[in-house]
Amino acid sequence: MVDSFLNTLLVLGTLQGFILSPLLWFDRRGRRLPNRLLAALIGLLALASLAVSVPVENRWVSFLLDLAPLIMVMPMGPLIYFYTRSLLEPAFRIGKKERRHFYPVVLDWGAKMVGWVFVLGLLVGVFEPGQGPAWGLLMDEYNAYVDVPRWASLTFYVVQSARVLRRHKALTDRQGADWPQTLPWLRQFLTVFFAFQLLWLVFLIPYIIPAFRGFMLDRIGWYPIYVPIAILIYWLGLKGYFHARSNPVGSIARKISPSTLSAETIAQTVGRLKTAMQADKLYLDPELTVEKVGRHVQLPAKTISFVLNQHLQKSFNGFVNEYRVAAVKQSLNDPSNGHLTLTGIAFECGFNSQATFQRTFKQLTGVSPKQYGSRLAVA
Repeated sequence: MVDSFLNTLLVLGTLQGFILSPLLWFDRRGRRLPNRLLAALIGLLALASLAVSVPVENRWVSFLLDLAPLIMVMPMGPLIYFYTRSLLEPAFRIGKKERRHFYPVVLDWGAKMVGWVFVLGLLVGVFEPGQGPAWGLLMDEYNAYVDVPRWASLTFYVVQSARVLRRHKALTDRQGADWPQTLPWLRQFLTVFFAFQLLWLVFLIPYIIPAFRGFMLDRIGWYPIYVPIAILIYWLGLKGYFHARSNPVGSIARKISPSTLSAETIAQTVGRLKTAMQADKLYLDPELTVEKVGRHVQLPAKTISFVLNQHLQKSFNGFVNEYRVAAVKQSLNDPSNGHLTLTGIAFECGFNSQATFQRTFKQLTGVSPKQYGSRLAVA
C-alpha cells in the first residue's frame, strides 16, 4: 500500500516536470536564457524520476528502458550554476567555454554504453545470452560508483552558485540596489539543493558499500532519493515558473524619469557604472554601447546618459575611453607586453580605431601614445 502511494507520487512528479518544463522553455514573458536553463534542469529531474517510477511488466520494455540514458546528473550542476548567473548577470551567455561544463555527461552514459556493447555483441554473435547477468552486474556496479562523481559535481556547482550569489548580494548592498524577488528566490533555490545534497550523502555512503547495498535496496529502495526529487520537481517547477512570469524582460531595471532622479539613485547609478567598468571590464568590448551597459547594470539607457552628462559632465564614450586609456597605460608599464605594438595594445583594451585611440590618449594624458612609451623606455 505504501509502495503504491509512493510510486504514484513519483509518477505525478514526473508528469508535473514534463508539463512545466516545456511551459518554461517556450514562455516569452520571462527572460529566455534563465527560463530555458531552469526548464532543462526540471526536464532532467523528470527523466530521472521516470526511470524509477513507471512500473513495467514487459521484460523487453524494461530492458530497453535500462538502456536509455534517462538519469543524467552531470549536467545538473552546470545548469544550476548558469541559471544563477543568468539571473544575476543580464549580459551572461552560454558560449563555447560554458558548454565544456556539460562534457562530463559521458559519465552518465557509461552503464548504458556497456549495455549497448552487449546487445551489439549478441547481434553479431560475439556474446551468448547466458552472459547477460554478468554484463548486468557490471552495469549495476558502474551505476553504484558513478554516483560519487555525480554527487561531487552537483555539490561543487551548488557551492559555486552560492558564492556568486553572495558576491552579488554584497555588491548590491554596497550600492543600495533593490532586488526584491530575485535574491530571495535564488537563496531558496540553492538552499533546497544544499538540503538535497545532504540527504543524498546520507543515502550514498552506505549505498556504495557492497555489503549494505542489497539490504538497503530491498528494504527502502530508491524512495529516500526519488520522493524528494518528485517534491523538488513540484516546488521547483511551480515556484520557478511563477518567478519567471512575475519578472518579465526589463522588469528589474527601474524606469525613472531623469528629471526626477534622486541623489540616492544617482549614487547607485554611478556605483553600478564604475563596477561594470572596474570589475566586469565592459570597456574591453569595442562595440560597447550605452544600451549594452544598461542591460548589464539593469538601468535604462536614458538614466545612464543623464547621470553621465549632468552629474559627471562626461559623454558615454568619454567615460568608457577613460578606462580604456588607463588599461593601455597599465599594459605599456608591463614589461611582458614589450613585443606588442601600440595599436595592438589599444585594440586589446577596447579601442576599435587607431585615430580615436591617438586622439583620446593625448586628450587625457597630454602626450601622444608614442611619447608616453618613449618616456617609459627612458625611465
